Order: sequence, then structure tokens, then C-alpha cells
Amino acid sequence: MRKGWMLLFLVVLTLLSGCVAHTLEGSSYPVYFLDQSEEAVQALKGETRTLDQSADVIEGLLQAILSGPESESLTQIIPASVSLRDWTLQNGLLTVDLSGSYGMLSGIDLTLADYSIVLTLTQLEEVEAVMITVEGQVLSYRDHQRLTAEDVKTAILQDKTLENAD
Repeated sequence: MRKGWMLLFLVVLTLLSGCVAHTLEGSSYPVYFLDQSEEAVQALKGETRTLDQSADVIEGLLQAILSGPESESLTQIIPASVSLRDWTLQNGLLTVDLSGSYGMLSGIDLTLADYSIVLTLTQLEEVEAVMITVEGQVLSYRDHQRLTAEDVKTAILQDKTLENAD
């Protein structure tokens, strides 16, 4: 378990350093998926997707996350049974409502799925935070309902600090 958290920490730290400072050109965006290959140095890896110019960027990125990776070296984090019900963007908060199957995720699987969504969508200038709901309801066992890229980084740093204390 300790190795898993350390790997997750390194992944998110690496992703944030490239994601936050990266300038997006055109309509190509990194979409984050699980990298379980033997040579993987990070748990989440961005796969570049080019979205249709006429499509809504948020809708396109959400559909890309849910459809899974194109590369065989990456793995879908979110179960195939999960579908997008709705999304809204108000004052920088993107609320993503997913189908009930998302509520079956827990532990590290839920954390990685959340991080995949947050890292993919907060790269957009208009998205400051993401709130994920299931069938219109927040998951009560989550300690944060509004997640930012900074929250992801902070959570990983806290886990690392606790791990080093053991």
C-alpha cells in the first residue's frame, strides 16, 4: 500500500507540473487514464485527444474520459457502465453528474477516477473546481466535494507526509 501511495504522489506531482503550466493549442487536450504498464513511472498518464472544433470542449473531454483510452498501454479507470447524466458550469465550478455505477467506486479506485476527471477538466481556463455527483447526489463518504488540481496535489502531499511518519 505504501508503494501505491508513493507512486500516486509522484504521478500527480508530475502531472500537475506539466498540466498547470501547459498552454493548450488548438483543440488537443490531455485526457488522463491509468498507466499500469511495467515501465510506467506514474499511475495516471495523459493521452492527447483532438476534439471536434464544433463540439463543446467540456462535453468532449467528459465523453473522452468515459470512452476510455485509445492506447493499449493505458487502462480505463472509470467502469464502462458509468455514463454522463449532465454537467453545469457556474462561476468556475463544474458540476459533473454521473450515473449510479460511479457510486460503486471506493478507496484508491474512486481517488484515481476523481483525479482523472479533475486533472482533465481543470486544465480548461474556465474550470477552477470540479464537483462530481452521482444520480444528482454528492457522495457522503468523500471528504471534499469540490476538487481542484491544487487539492489533488495537497492530498497527495499529506498522504506522503503521513506515510513518512510511519
